[in-house]
Amino acid sequence: MSDMLAAEHGRDMMSSPMAPAQPSRWETLSGLKPMVRSDISFFRHVYHNVAAYIAHDRLSNRYHRLTTAAHALLRRMDGVTPLADIRRDLEKKGEIEGDDADFAQIVDQLKSLELIRTGEAPNTQVLETRIVKARRAKQIAPFKNPLYVRIPLFDLTRVLDHLEPAMRWVFSPITAFLFILLLGSAIVMAGVHWEGLTEGGLDQFISAENLMIVWFVYPVLKLVHEFGHAVVVRHYGGNVRELGLMFLLFVPVPYVDASSSITFRSKWHRAFVDGAGILVELSMASIAMFVWVAAEPGVVRSVAHNVMIISGVSTLLFNGNPLQRFDSYYLLCDLIEIPNLALKSTKYYSYLIKRYIIGLDREYEFDALPSERRWFLFYAPFSFAYRSMILVTIAIHLAERYFFVGALLGCWTVFNMFAMPVIKGSGFLLTSPTLQGKRRRSIIRGLMLAGVLIALAFMPVPDRIVSQGVVWLPDDAAVRARSSGFITEIHQQSGAQVKKGDLLMTLSNDQLITDHRKVTAEIEALKLQLDADNATDQVAASITRQRLANAQERLSRTTRDIEALSIRASHDGVFEAGVSNDLIGRFLPRGGEAGYLLEPGMTPVIKVAVPAVDGDLVQDHLRGVELRFAGHFGDVVPGTIKSWSPTATLQLPSPVLSLEGGGPFALKPEANQRPELVNPVFIATVACCEGLAPENYGDRAHVRFDLGWEPAAVLVYRVVRRNFLKRFEV
Repeated sequence: MSDMLAAEHGRDMMSSPMAPAQPSRWETLSGLKPMVRSDISFFRHVYHNVAAYIAHDRLSNRYHRLTTAAHALLRRMDGVTPLADIRRDLEKKGEIEGDDADFAQIVDQLKSLELIRTGEAPNTQVLETRIVKARRAKQIAPFKNPLYVRIPLFDLTRVLDHLEPAMRWVFSPITAFLFILLLGSAIVMAGVHWEGLTEGGLDQFISAENLMIVWFVYPVLKLVHEFGHAVVVRHYGGNVRELGLMFLLFVPVPYVDASSSITFRSKWHRAFVDGAGILVELSMASIAMFVWVAAEPGVVRSVAHNVMIISGVSTLLFNGNPLQRFDSYYLLCDLIEIPNLALKSTKYYSYLIKRYIIGLDREYEFDALPSERRWFLFYAPFSFAYRSMILVTIAIHLAERYFFVGALLGCWTVFNMFAMPVIKGSGFLLTSPTLQGKRRRSIIRGLMLAGVLIALAFMPVPDRIVSQGVVWLPDDAAVRARSSGFITEIHQQSGAQVKKGDLLMTLSNDQLITDHRKVTAEIEALKLQLDADNATDQVAASITRQRLANAQERLSRTTRDIEALSIRASHDGVFEAGVSNDLIGRFLPRGGEAGYLLEPGMTPVIKVAVPAVDGDLVQDHLRGVELRFAGHFGDVVPGTIKSWSPTATLQLPSPVLSLEGGGPFALKPEANQRPELVNPVFIATVACCEGLAPENYGDRAHVRFDLGWEPAAVLVYRVVRRNFLKRFEV
């Protein structure tokens, strides 16, 4: 992970809006003779044809971006010339302009960054306030992000002095070609072995046994990753002063301070530093792919698999995604020449709210180019949404295995997403000195904004539930076996026109024949026994008579089952049974489908699987049903619910509705003759009278149940509740 955090946290004086200073402040500062600290170095950059300067505090190893005005002042601060004379000289040359408040603000910022010494007596109240704020920020930092704690260890300069010369071959065109070849081969191989690579999914990855391997593998991979950044920084003349550990999700992860790359004049050099870690991880993932294919099942193969997941998948989700403040974020910032994109984007939205909603008007300006403002509008909401989605997903999957840890992470995420903005906004309205004289008006506007948001939350919106089904024949169209047996003969070919009572196929069941003979012999014996008992013992005769009646009932039932081995047409129609040769010898259970009898004008139905958590809603609030079919998705067909299964089931009407068949329903991983669903469903039979022909049987149907209108907040609650019930099976 690229750790140029010192530069990220440095103050950006190019666009930091502040409340104007009191006019008397300049009068206090104008006579001072400030001097730039001797351990401060300056570097010039150009962002979008606008000059900016980087100040390097070598004592604290911090970097600060300065405007041309701030740099012009610093360049003239020699400890001899008063500030008033410096300002007058710069204004004559046209290098700087502004009123007293602007100059006082710049000087105060330079003082707060500890770049200058003014000889001014320290303001004890200001110092005390700054100390209290710093202490408070340090105390609450672990609670703001309890999974991210940094511990610096040692300086890498000497190590890199010896390592960098040995790594110069990495920067050759041949190495770039070999990297592309290695990565391409690994991608092709991953596609070939995709089923084996994804076996077990996320559940296998977060199992206790695998997490032990991850615990040891992850820090090693990240150490190599960080050395990738460090070597590139050193290659282009920078220094890496800090190697340390941070604890990410309680896992120790190495990091390096690569912030000196901010001084590189070429944005391509800075971008190479940003992307070095990604390139290193992709190389390790590619090598691990070849190891995984060659190794036998065991520890080596498990380690290689985890290397691919950590270095490959995590690169796409985290380091390789600019919406997260990792490597690709800094890479994007350098390529588009907008430093601190996330911070500026957040400040820009804060500016829009304060300027156009709270009404700070001209007192609150935001200096940015039009092209930069477009990036600001895009980045903050998309970054917030993606970051929230990742955190919620991690919390859910953790809660499935380690409920307490996942619940804590989920609560912390929700608090930061919703509660923190409200707390910060309320604090600004109630305490900010910027609102002096306008506080009442601003609070009213803030309350109006809150009212609008609440109204939007309870605004009625269409309530729809979408599920999938399969085109099915009506129940009376199925030719079902009334007795179990093996198909021995098919008397009608598929597609033949038959009449009611015609023999369609014959089954055989040796057990039924045997049972018939046994019962017949038993009846003959009982008749003889009954004759003997009638002559000697009437009580015994009564018992024998009852046994004989039972035997005759069994004989009648067995006879019916034997007769049912001849399957006949229940009505006129076209017999459809597939290929005859494939059916001979097939076992049909009692009630099993032996084929279909299709009548002219017969209307199919839709068997729809509805998640059990939505079953009550559909039954109680249904307003209408609409269907779309996979064969002609653009056409909407109205329908009505014909029947509804009385209880939820774990069986699907067709395998095409499972994930394996391209549907939305997950099956349990255990291999059974009749696979079961992970979550139960209700089966609804939907009738529709147009848009279907016999060749549509078996097609997938997308069914939308119209449940009327509900407040948006209710729908959000329902979605959260539904996913909670599905995930945790409660």
